[in-house]
Amino acid sequence: MRKKPNTRTAMYQLLEVIQEHIPFGLKEADMCQGICRGCSKKMMEMLDAEVSQWRADLDNQLAEPTLADLVFMEKLARRTEKVLRRNHLVD
Repeated sequence: MRKKPNTRTAMYQLLEVIQEHIPFGLKEADMCQGICRGCSKKMMEMLDAEVSQWRADLDNQLAEPTLADLVFMEKLARRTEKVLRRNHLVD
C-alpha cells in the first residue's frame, strides 16, 4: 500500500498539474475578445498569483500548506478552467 504524500509534496504536485493544464501564456488580447462568460483575465491573474506565491513559499520553506490550502487551490484552478472553457480558450 502506497503512503500518502505530506501536504508540501501534495501542493508541489498540484501546482505542477495546474501549470500543465492552464495556459498561463495567453495574451490579454486572446482572453478579451467576443462574448465574455466570466472574466478569464481576472481568473488567470488570481490563479497565477496564488501559484507563484505558493511556489516561492515552498521553495523558500516559508509556509507549510494545510489541507484547506490544497482544497482552495484545487477549487480556484477548477473555476479558472471552467471560465476558460466557457470562453473557448481551452478544450
